[in-house]
Amino acid sequence: MNPQNQPPPQAVANLPVIETLTTAFAATYGRPGLLLRAATGGLLLLAATAALSLALPPNPFTLMLMIVAPFAAYSHFGVNWYRVMLLGPEGLVRPTLRWDRRHWRFLGYGLALAGVLLVINIVLSLALPFAGPVITIGLLYLAARCSFLFPTISVEEPYSFAFSWQHTQGQGLRLTAALLIAGLPLLLTVVLLSSLLFTALFGLSILEFVALPANGGGPTNGTLSPRGGGEEMPEFSPLALLSFKMISEGLCMAALAPLFSIIAIAFRTCTGWVPAAPGNLPAAPDDGPDATQDNGPDDRSDGA
Repeated sequence: MNPQNQPPPQAVANLPVIETLTTAFAATYGRPGLLLRAATGGLLLLAATAALSLALPPNPFTLMLMIVAPFAAYSHFGVNWYRVMLLGPEGLVRPTLRWDRRHWRFLGYGLALAGVLLVINIVLSLALPFAGPVITIGLLYLAARCSFLFPTISVEEPYSFAFSWQHTQGQGLRLTAALLIAGLPLLLTVVLLSSLLFTALFGLSILEFVALPANGGGPTNGTLSPRGGGEEMPEFSPLALLSFKMISEGLCMAALAPLFSIIAIAFRTCTGWVPAAPGNLPAAPDDGPDATQDNGPDDRSDGA
Protein backbone atom coordinates (compact mmCIF):
# COMPACT_ATOMS: atom_id res chain seq x y z
CA MET A 1 0.00 0.00 0.00
CA ASN A 2 1.44 3.37 -0.94
CA PRO A 3 0.93 6.57 1.06
CA GLN A 4 -1.97 7.86 -1.07
CA ASN A 5 -3.93 4.65 -0.56
CA GLN A 6 -4.30 4.65 3.20
CA PRO A 7 -7.29 2.88 4.79
CA PRO A 8 -10.46 5.00 5.11
CA PRO A 9 -11.07 6.62 8.50
CA GLN A 10 -14.20 4.53 9.11
CA ALA A 11 -16.56 2.08 7.41
CA VAL A 12 -17.47 3.31 3.93
CA ALA A 13 -20.74 1.31 3.79
CA ASN A 14 -23.15 -0.51 6.07
CA LEU A 15 -23.01 -4.30 6.13
CA PRO A 16 -26.26 -5.92 4.87
CA VAL A 17 -26.57 -9.04 7.02
CA ILE A 18 -28.87 -11.23 4.89
CA GLU A 19 -27.17 -10.44 1.59
CA THR A 20 -23.78 -11.04 3.17
CA LEU A 21 -24.94 -14.44 4.41
CA THR A 22 -26.36 -15.55 1.08
CA THR A 23 -23.26 -14.35 -0.80
CA ALA A 24 -20.93 -16.08 1.67
CA PHE A 25 -22.71 -19.44 1.52
CA ALA A 26 -23.01 -19.33 -2.27
CA ALA A 27 -19.34 -18.41 -2.67
CA THR A 28 -18.28 -21.18 -0.27
CA TYR A 29 -20.44 -24.16 -1.11
CA GLY A 30 -20.95 -23.25 -4.76
CA ARG A 31 -17.29 -24.16 -5.37
CA PRO A 32 -16.70 -27.46 -3.49
CA GLY A 33 -13.62 -28.34 -5.54
CA LEU A 34 -11.99 -25.02 -4.74
CA LEU A 35 -12.87 -25.42 -1.07
CA LEU A 36 -11.22 -28.85 -1.03
CA ARG A 37 -8.10 -27.47 -2.72
CA ALA A 38 -7.91 -24.70 -0.12
CA ALA A 39 -8.18 -27.21 2.72
CA THR A 40 -5.77 -29.80 1.27
CA GLY A 41 -2.59 -28.41 2.85
CA GLY A 42 -4.10 -28.19 6.33
CA LEU A 43 -5.65 -31.66 6.06
CA LEU A 44 -2.35 -33.18 4.94
CA LEU A 45 -0.62 -31.59 7.92
CA LEU A 46 -3.26 -33.01 10.28
CA ALA A 47 -3.08 -36.45 8.66
CA ALA A 48 0.70 -36.59 9.01
CA THR A 49 0.68 -35.58 12.67
CA ALA A 50 -2.21 -37.92 13.49
CA ALA A 51 -0.47 -40.86 11.81
CA LEU A 52 2.75 -40.05 13.65
CA SER A 53 0.99 -39.87 17.01
CA LEU A 54 -0.66 -43.25 16.39
CA ALA A 55 2.62 -44.85 15.33
CA LEU A 56 4.64 -43.58 18.29
CA PRO A 57 4.02 -44.35 21.97
CA PRO A 58 2.59 -41.42 23.98
CA ASN A 59 5.30 -38.95 24.93
CA PRO A 60 5.68 -35.17 25.40
CA PHE A 61 6.67 -34.73 21.75
CA THR A 62 3.53 -36.35 20.32
CA LEU A 63 1.38 -34.52 22.87
CA MET A 64 2.85 -31.16 21.86
CA LEU A 65 2.50 -32.09 18.20
CA MET A 66 -1.21 -32.86 18.60
CA ILE A 67 -1.74 -29.52 20.35
CA VAL A 68 0.17 -27.36 17.87
CA ALA A 69 -0.79 -29.09 14.60
CA PRO A 70 -4.48 -28.02 14.54
CA PHE A 71 -3.56 -24.35 15.05
CA ALA A 72 -1.08 -24.55 12.17
CA ALA A 73 -3.49 -26.48 9.94
CA TYR A 74 -6.37 -24.08 10.43
CA SER A 75 -4.05 -21.10 9.93
CA HIS A 76 -2.94 -22.63 6.63
CA PHE A 77 -6.55 -23.12 5.59
CA GLY A 78 -7.51 -19.62 6.73
CA VAL A 79 -4.81 -17.96 4.65
CA ASN A 80 -5.85 -20.00 1.62
CA TRP A 81 -9.57 -19.34 1.89
CA TYR A 82 -9.24 -15.62 2.60
CA ARG A 83 -7.03 -15.33 -0.46
CA VAL A 84 -9.65 -17.14 -2.54
CA MET A 85 -12.35 -14.76 -1.30
CA LEU A 86 -10.27 -11.63 -1.90
CA LEU A 87 -8.20 -12.56 -4.95
CA GLY A 88 -10.15 -15.35 -6.63
CA PRO A 89 -9.05 -18.96 -7.30
CA GLU A 90 -5.62 -17.77 -8.44
CA GLY A 91 -5.03 -16.59 -4.88
CA LEU A 92 -4.48 -20.16 -3.63
CA VAL A 93 -1.02 -20.54 -2.14
CA ARG A 94 1.28 -22.77 -4.15
CA PRO A 95 2.81 -25.27 -3.60
CA THR A 96 0.10 -26.88 -1.46
CA LEU A 97 2.21 -27.23 1.70
CA ARG A 98 3.97 -23.89 1.44
CA TRP A 99 4.36 -22.12 4.78
CA ASP A 100 5.69 -18.56 4.88
CA ARG A 101 5.47 -15.25 6.72
CA ARG A 102 1.74 -14.93 6.07
CA HIS A 103 1.04 -18.18 7.91
CA TRP A 104 3.30 -17.30 10.84
CA ARG A 105 1.56 -13.93 11.25
CA PHE A 106 -1.90 -15.48 10.91
CA LEU A 107 -1.03 -18.11 13.52
CA GLY A 108 0.64 -15.64 15.88
CA TYR A 109 -2.10 -13.03 15.82
CA GLY A 110 -4.75 -15.75 16.06
CA LEU A 111 -3.16 -17.20 19.18
CA ALA A 112 -2.73 -13.72 20.67
CA LEU A 113 -6.39 -12.84 20.10
CA ALA A 114 -7.54 -16.23 21.41
CA GLY A 115 -5.39 -15.78 24.51
CA VAL A 116 -6.83 -12.34 25.27
CA LEU A 117 -10.40 -13.58 24.77
CA LEU A 118 -9.69 -16.59 27.01
CA VAL A 119 -8.47 -14.34 29.83
CA ILE A 120 -11.52 -12.09 29.46
CA ASN A 121 -13.77 -15.15 29.49
CA ILE A 122 -12.19 -16.50 32.69
CA VAL A 123 -12.44 -13.16 34.48
CA LEU A 124 -16.07 -12.55 33.43
CA SER A 125 -17.11 -16.13 34.17
CA LEU A 126 -15.77 -15.84 37.71
CA ALA A 127 -17.44 -12.45 38.21
CA LEU A 128 -20.72 -13.39 36.48
CA PRO A 129 -21.09 -17.18 36.81
CA PHE A 130 -24.68 -17.26 35.49
CA ALA A 131 -24.14 -15.08 32.42
CA GLY A 132 -22.51 -17.67 30.16
CA PRO A 133 -24.53 -17.01 26.96
CA VAL A 134 -24.17 -13.24 27.32
CA ILE A 135 -20.41 -13.56 27.84
CA THR A 136 -20.13 -15.83 24.79
CA ILE A 137 -21.94 -13.33 22.56
CA GLY A 138 -19.84 -10.50 23.97
CA LEU A 139 -16.63 -12.38 23.18
CA LEU A 140 -17.88 -13.11 19.65
CA TYR A 141 -18.55 -9.38 19.25
CA LEU A 142 -14.97 -8.56 20.30
CA ALA A 143 -13.60 -11.21 17.93
CA ALA A 144 -15.72 -9.84 15.08
CA ARG A 145 -14.45 -6.30 15.71
CA CYS A 146 -10.85 -7.59 15.43
CA SER A 147 -11.43 -10.03 12.58
CA PHE A 148 -10.51 -7.80 9.60
CA LEU A 149 -6.84 -8.24 10.45
CA PHE A 150 -6.83 -11.85 9.22
CA PRO A 151 -7.92 -11.36 5.59
CA THR A 152 -5.40 -8.53 5.29
CA ILE A 153 -2.60 -10.74 6.62
CA SER A 154 -3.54 -13.32 3.99
CA VAL A 155 -3.12 -10.84 1.13
CA GLU A 156 -0.16 -9.08 2.80
CA GLU A 157 -1.81 -5.69 3.32
CA PRO A 158 -0.40 -3.39 6.02
CA TYR A 159 -3.13 -3.44 8.67
CA SER A 160 -3.67 -3.75 12.43
CA PHE A 161 -6.21 -4.59 15.10
CA ALA A 162 -6.70 -0.83 15.52
CA PHE A 163 -7.72 -0.45 11.87
CA SER A 164 -10.08 -3.41 12.23
CA TRP A 165 -11.73 -1.83 15.26
CA GLN A 166 -11.98 1.45 13.37
CA HIS A 167 -13.57 -0.08 10.25
CA THR A 168 -16.09 -2.18 12.19
CA GLN A 169 -17.30 0.75 14.29
CA GLY A 170 -21.06 0.88 13.84
CA GLN A 171 -20.94 -2.49 12.01
CA GLY A 172 -19.93 -4.79 14.88
CA LEU A 173 -23.47 -5.87 15.77
CA ARG A 174 -24.28 -6.58 12.12
CA LEU A 175 -21.13 -8.67 11.70
CA THR A 176 -21.72 -10.50 15.00
CA ALA A 177 -25.32 -11.25 13.97
CA ALA A 178 -24.15 -12.64 10.61
CA LEU A 179 -21.58 -14.88 12.29
CA LEU A 180 -24.13 -16.10 14.85
CA ILE A 181 -26.84 -16.81 12.29
CA ALA A 182 -24.38 -18.78 10.17
CA GLY A 183 -22.34 -20.34 12.96
CA LEU A 184 -25.01 -21.93 15.15
CA PRO A 185 -26.56 -24.22 12.51
CA LEU A 186 -23.10 -25.06 11.17
CA LEU A 187 -21.93 -26.03 14.67
CA LEU A 188 -24.99 -28.23 15.24
CA THR A 189 -24.49 -29.87 11.84
CA VAL A 190 -20.83 -30.68 12.57
CA VAL A 191 -21.72 -32.12 16.00
CA LEU A 192 -24.51 -34.26 14.54
CA LEU A 193 -22.47 -35.57 11.60
CA SER A 194 -19.45 -36.27 13.81
CA SER A 195 -21.63 -38.19 16.26
CA LEU A 196 -23.14 -40.28 13.46
CA LEU A 197 -19.67 -40.93 12.04
CA PHE A 198 -18.35 -42.00 15.45
CA THR A 199 -21.22 -44.46 15.86
CA ALA A 200 -20.74 -45.84 12.33
CA LEU A 201 -17.00 -46.36 12.77
CA PHE A 202 -16.83 -47.58 16.37
CA GLY A 203 -20.20 -49.17 17.10
CA LEU A 204 -21.09 -46.97 20.07
CA SER A 205 -22.14 -43.38 20.54
CA ILE A 206 -19.89 -40.63 21.82
CA LEU A 207 -22.03 -40.42 24.98
CA GLU A 208 -21.61 -44.16 25.57
CA PHE A 209 -17.86 -43.82 25.09
CA VAL A 210 -17.64 -40.89 27.52
CA ALA A 211 -19.66 -42.88 30.07
CA LEU A 212 -17.18 -45.78 30.06
CA PRO A 213 -15.43 -46.36 33.42
CA ALA A 214 -11.98 -44.82 33.66
CA ASN A 215 -10.47 -48.30 33.85
CA GLY A 216 -12.64 -49.47 31.00
CA GLY A 217 -10.00 -48.71 28.47
CA GLY A 218 -8.85 -46.14 26.01
CA PRO A 219 -6.81 -46.13 22.88
CA THR A 220 -3.76 -48.32 23.43
CA ASN A 221 -1.59 -49.28 20.47
CA GLY A 222 -4.53 -48.66 18.17
CA THR A 223 -7.17 -50.68 20.07
CA LEU A 224 -9.51 -50.25 23.00
CA SER A 225 -9.24 -52.64 25.92
CA PRO A 226 -12.35 -54.47 27.20
CA ARG A 227 -14.99 -52.60 29.13
CA GLY A 228 -15.07 -52.83 32.88
CA GLY A 229 -17.31 -55.60 34.20
CA GLY A 230 -16.18 -58.08 31.56
CA GLU A 231 -18.24 -56.58 28.73
CA GLU A 232 -16.26 -56.42 25.51
CA MET A 233 -16.36 -53.41 23.21
CA PRO A 234 -15.30 -53.07 19.57
CA GLU A 235 -11.66 -52.40 18.83
CA PHE A 236 -10.67 -48.97 17.61
CA SER A 237 -8.23 -49.68 14.81
CA PRO A 238 -5.63 -47.08 13.79
CA LEU A 239 -7.34 -46.76 10.39
CA ALA A 240 -10.72 -46.04 12.03
CA LEU A 241 -9.18 -43.50 14.38
CA LEU A 242 -7.38 -41.76 11.51
CA SER A 243 -10.53 -41.83 9.37
CA PHE A 244 -12.62 -40.26 12.13
CA LYS A 245 -9.95 -37.63 12.76
CA MET A 246 -9.65 -36.59 9.12
CA ILE A 247 -13.35 -36.62 8.26
CA SER A 248 -14.27 -34.64 11.38
CA GLU A 249 -11.50 -32.11 10.68
CA GLY A 250 -12.73 -31.79 7.11
CA LEU A 251 -16.23 -31.11 8.42
CA CYS A 252 -14.86 -28.43 10.75
CA MET A 253 -13.01 -26.71 7.90
CA ALA A 254 -16.12 -26.88 5.72
CA ALA A 255 -18.10 -25.25 8.54
CA LEU A 256 -15.48 -22.56 9.18
CA ALA A 257 -15.22 -21.58 5.51
CA PRO A 258 -18.55 -19.65 5.36
CA LEU A 259 -17.54 -17.75 8.50
CA PHE A 260 -14.23 -16.78 6.87
CA SER A 261 -16.23 -15.81 3.78
CA ILE A 262 -18.52 -13.57 5.85
CA ILE A 263 -15.51 -11.78 7.33
CA ALA A 264 -13.84 -11.38 3.93
CA ILE A 265 -17.03 -9.96 2.37
CA ALA A 266 -17.56 -7.67 5.36
CA PHE A 267 -13.97 -6.44 5.04
CA ARG A 268 -14.50 -5.59 1.37
CA THR A 269 -17.85 -3.94 2.07
CA CYS A 270 -16.73 -1.84 5.03
CA THR A 271 -13.35 -0.73 3.67
CA GLY A 272 -13.97 -0.59 -0.08
CA TRP A 273 -10.92 -2.81 -0.65
CA VAL A 274 -10.39 -4.11 -4.18
CA PRO A 275 -7.49 -6.17 -5.54
CA ALA A 276 -5.20 -4.71 -8.18
CA ALA A 277 -6.42 -7.28 -10.72
CA PRO A 278 -9.87 -8.61 -9.71
CA GLY A 279 -10.36 -12.30 -10.36
CA ASN A 280 -13.50 -14.41 -10.12
CA LEU A 281 -14.77 -12.79 -6.91
CA PRO A 282 -18.22 -12.87 -5.31
CA ALA A 283 -19.80 -9.43 -5.54
CA ALA A 284 -19.67 -7.44 -2.32
CA PRO A 285 -23.18 -6.71 -1.00
CA ASP A 286 -24.55 -3.21 -1.46
CA ASP A 287 -26.65 -1.77 1.35
CA GLY A 288 -27.60 1.41 -0.45
CA PRO A 289 -25.98 4.71 0.57
CA ASP A 290 -22.51 4.69 2.05
CA ALA A 291 -22.20 4.76 5.80
CA THR A 292 -19.97 7.80 5.49
CA GLN A 293 -19.67 10.59 2.98
CA ASP A 294 -16.82 11.31 0.58
CA ASN A 295 -15.23 7.89 1.03
CA GLY A 296 -15.02 6.09 -2.30
CA PRO A 297 -13.52 2.66 -2.83
CA ASP A 298 -10.01 2.30 -1.53
CA ASP A 299 -7.67 1.03 -4.24
CA ARG A 300 -5.57 -1.11 -1.97
CA SER A 301 -4.28 -4.31 -3.46
CA ASP A 302 -2.45 -7.49 -2.66
CA GLY A 303 1.17 -6.88 -1.93
CA ALA A 304 2.12 -10.45 -2.81
